[in-house]
Amino acid sequence: MGFIDKILFRSSTVDLPSILQGKDVFIIIDKKVEQLYSTLFPFKKVYIDALEENKSLNTVQSVIDQLRNMGADKESFLVGIGGGVVMDITGFVAAIYQRGVKYALIPTTLQAQVDAAIGGKTGINTFGYKNVVGVFNKPDLVYICSFFLKSLSREQMLCGAAEMLKIFIIKSSQNYKAAVRYFTNYQSFDYDTKDALESLIVSAVKEKCKIVESDYKEQGKRIVLNLGHNFAHAIEKSSSGVVPHGYAVSIGIVMSMKIAEIMGKVKPQVVESIVADFEAIGLPTKTDIDIKVLIDVIMKSCKKGETSIKLIIPEKISSVDVITVDLNKLFTIAESIS
Repeated sequence: MGFIDKILFRSSTVDLPSILQGKDVFIIIDKKVEQLYSTLFPFKKVYIDALEENKSLNTVQSVIDQLRNMGADKESFLVGIGGGVVMDITGFVAAIYQRGVKYALIPTTLQAQVDAAIGGKTGINTFGYKNVVGVFNKPDLVYICSFFLKSLSREQMLCGAAEMLKIFIIKSSQNYKAAVRYFTNYQSFDYDTKDALESLIVSAVKEKCKIVESDYKEQGKRIVLNLGHNFAHAIEKSSSGVVPHGYAVSIGIVMSMKIAEIMGKVKPQVVESIVADFEAIGLPTKTDIDIKVLIDVIMKSCKKGETSIKLIIPEKISSVDVITVDLNKLFTIAESIS
């Protein structure tokens, strides 16, 4: 059974009660999501203040303590409801609680629906660095419902668009063009264009699933999903979380491409085209943070003894390459990037 077989795509939550019926359900939920949709989930709940800074081992410990106090056992079924932070914490806790319990994910942001909830990879932050601790743990169910997206701000939707575009840059020029058209005109959730959005979500999820299924534990091909993430994580850390993940990814993609352009690995017109598309949508393509500061953060996050990083670069839409760049050389290249 592949990843895609465990994913349900829905426009409403009408069948959710029947899906969870008969299970010993314990909910791990974002406090803000609980305020919006409390009546949908009449189960015992653990509440999370779903900030990136709380994606920590302290939060994991707190969740485990609360589950134990509420009577969760080996046969219990955990359900994570919220954005990326909740997805990561739920998957991680499900892997280690009682040496492993079954779990489901109900992502309520676009970013989580097309990325964080897909692929079974979890990450917990430590020492100020992202995803230092984590496990691979496939969910038993992912319930993707566009109903939840109506409550999101434009910024939250564009953060999800960045992750969606990343997938299409890697795998699908046709869907990339469709996503650019859709989000260039996006202001708020519109039921008249809901079908187009749902189609893009399904396509993005299917494309990511294909990559994950070919390399579940990230020994090779799955690394392409890190497009833009070397710099994205450094931007998030350097901005103390002020720059949200999706925006950091869009900037990171552009920075990686500009470095590759200087190295002669990417044609200038490819860079210019993607930058123009991102800017038309409203995604940021640059940061005020000194690139040397970002490279320093990247270097400090590398494993001991590493002297280079792998950059994922689009040769064109739907064709990416992985190049190895010496960390010291990055400083020299950085001088050329405005």
